[in-house]
Amino acid sequence: MKKILLAVLVGILCLGATAAFARSMEEERAMCLTRQALARAQCKDPADYSYVGVQQGDVYVYNGFYGAKYTDFFCKLTPGEIMIISRNKKFRRSVKYYLDENECGIIDYFPASCNDRHEIRCCFPKSEKEIKADREAEFWQRTIPDLLKEDQEEALKELQNRTSKSSEAKPEGQSGE
Repeated sequence: MKKILLAVLVGILCLGATAAFARSMEEERAMCLTRQALARAQCKDPADYSYVGVQQGDVYVYNGFYGAKYTDFFCKLTPGEIMIISRNKKFRRSVKYYLDENECGIIDYFPASCNDRHEIRCCFPKSEKEIKADREAEFWQRTIPDLLKEDQEEALKELQNRTSKSSEAKPEGQSGE
């Protein structure tokens, strides 16, 4: 009886731990927006910042190199705006964003010192079904000549692979008879 109780207890603890680590789609989008805004504000790559955690539910904490040392950055996400403040309050920025019709967060923030001039898009992760539907829609958007050209290129590559394999299989000095 004790073994069964212990097994049930371990199972419950494991399920609780995995549920605690799972993030919602909104949290994933919020993390994307805050990290991207922080990176854009400093003209750096988002991979330069390590996720530390969340404070008070809407303040995302990242750590990155700033000045001559590593610094914590606090990114508060409010509707339409991301406030970024460093731990010592020497770095402060406000970055505007908006949600489009697909519920993607869009950042149109281009500091004068940055060369990167594309908009930042943070969307909910897509399911396998949505990815398949997107591929199918993309297929039907293409023109027939483009599809035919792609099929022809694939057939030529396959033919080249077959002929190269068959010529490699014959030892030198033997004829094809």
